[in-house]
Amino acid sequence: MIETGSTSYDPAALRRLREEVRPGWKGAPLERVMSVAQLATSGIEALDGTLPLPLLLLSASALVHNVDRMARFAADRGVLLAPHAKTTMSPELIAAQIDAGAWAMTAATPSQIRTLRAFGVRRIVCANELVETAAIAWLAAELDRDPSFELICLVDSVAGVALLDRELRQARSCRDLGAVGLTATRRLPVLLEVGTAGGRAGARTLETARAVADAVGASEHLELIGVEFFEGLRIDAADMAATIADVDAQLEEVHAITVALTTEGRLTDPLVSAGGSALFDRVLARFGTDRFRVLLRSGCYISQDGGFYAEVSPLAGRGEEPEPLENAIEVWGAVLSRPEAEVAVVGAGRRDMPYDIRLPTPRWWRSRDGRHQVVLSSASVLRLNDQHATVRLEPDAPVAVGDLVGFTVSHPCGAFDRWAVIPVVDDARRIVAAVHTRF
Repeated sequence: MIETGSTSYDPAALRRLREEVRPGWKGAPLERVMSVAQLATSGIEALDGTLPLPLLLLSASALVHNVDRMARFAADRGVLLAPHAKTTMSPELIAAQIDAGAWAMTAATPSQIRTLRAFGVRRIVCANELVETAAIAWLAAELDRDPSFELICLVDSVAGVALLDRELRQARSCRDLGAVGLTATRRLPVLLEVGTAGGRAGARTLETARAVADAVGASEHLELIGVEFFEGLRIDAADMAATIADVDAQLEEVHAITVALTTEGRLTDPLVSAGGSALFDRVLARFGTDRFRVLLRSGCYISQDGGFYAEVSPLAGRGEEPEPLENAIEVWGAVLSRPEAEVAVVGAGRRDMPYDIRLPTPRWWRSRDGRHQVVLSSASVLRLNDQHATVRLEPDAPVAVGDLVGFTVSHPCGAFDRWAVIPVVDDARRIVAAVHTRF
């Protein structure tokens, strides 16, 4: 049975990770080598020229606000929170989410699980099927090594159940397990993933769901504890009414399958896991906590963004909740050229900013000497190259070569993976902390 208390991590292991020195990381001072912990206490004004551009900055106040806001949202509604670690893959930010009461952390790949285990995260939801021999063997060994470690993964087919059960059996047969770890009394908890036609993984019908549940019930090493679904595959920000109707219809199917499996005795006290970063309110509207244990896996809330999620999150532009989430991400680049009256070329591109949902938005201009800064109300990115953004400006915009332009972005998951170390700044953009990522 899965415990109900929040997860934990190893503070000593986190300190060791922060003391690692990474020479040459993007955005580091050019004239010296420092650890993340040293950068965090440097007091550098991030845009004074000490750190080379381009540069991603995180707002300390926004991060603190967002972590607290989502934690209170979950607690007020009686739901569990397992933030998706893939958004940041930052040990420091993951630790902050755990400190705020996260029940677990979510991972998508074996390597992400390995990163979380590197600083002792105790409870992990793998929001994916496990099918790789080496990965299953490593996870079985890790579960044996640390009896306090809890892992939940997904299954969606009879073939997948058979494969996972077989690989666990093989992994155990290769070791002397003794009296601890994955003995016959400790099964691996799994969630049955439900999908939709044309979507991603997941059982498509109740008949398939029943067959998978029965296969888990007949397995030697697995235990079915609930149902999983991801509702964020088809979001149209321009027509959220149609999007919500579509998601509600999908969730109705998941609800029907969950109720059927419970009524038929294939599930007891089911855990229902869903909830990306845009429509988790719809999950709660369909799955009442009086009947189900609900686990949200939202990840982007920690930094939010200045674009897509700012519009579609129920804790931002789409909702009416108080204390909305705040954008924490800025990317700054230097103006390299002003080749035309309405064009500036800025030294920040696809290697620095996400563009999978929308192009970044130029939001701030700062003079080279730092004395002047204004909000750019009508600037836009015409195109991105690897290291350049071509920006459209008003002809009279006071943007000169050597000045700085700051961008907001859409989709945090595409921002963090471009940076190994990220300064965290106060409202004056002075460094007050720093985080690192381990993608």
